[in-house]
Amino acid sequence: MPALVKSKHEIVAQALAAGKSQADAYRAGGYIYKAANAHRLCRSVTIEARVQEIIDERAKSDVKAREIGVQRAGLTEEWVIVRLKHVIDLSIRGLPIYDRGGNPTGLFKSNLEAAINGLRTAAQILGLLVQKREVGNPGSFARMTDAELTDALLVQCKAIGLSDGTLEEIRASVIAC
Repeated sequence: MPALVKSKHEIVAQALAAGKSQADAYRAGGYIYKAANAHRLCRSVTIEARVQEIIDERAKSDVKAREIGVQRAGLTEEWVIVRLKHVIDLSIRGLPIYDRGGNPTGLFKSNLEAAINGLRTAAQILGLLVQKREVGNPGSFARMTDAELTDALLVQCKAIGLSDGTLEEIRASVIAC
């Protein structure tokens, strides 16, 4: 979808995509603020579609810029994991302690907080920590029937690659409940 034909509408869509409130976006478009008019314009199908498109374009360009930056820096998964492991090892072992004359005492002071943070990061990389977040609109599952919930569960199971046999076992166990 190209820019909206009405330049004021495009300005409103750009402002909404930037995170401004309906009132601020409406004013940015050059309109005199009236709550009902601002709401009606900002919730129109064309404005909402354009806002979503702008957000999607920005997300794509952010991903592309990140990919270019990572490529230029020579960062790879292996490089990150090796350095992370090294930092965790150093944090557990600790840094040497020196006496007043600057001579090593043979003792080391560990940084367990840094080690724990490193281990947490490593666990996230390996997928051992689960991020919980709501899928869909708030309350959308509460309004679903049991059959709709079962279908949604099976779609998600299929999306993560479970076999047909496993899907049938899940369907049978859900129906048995």
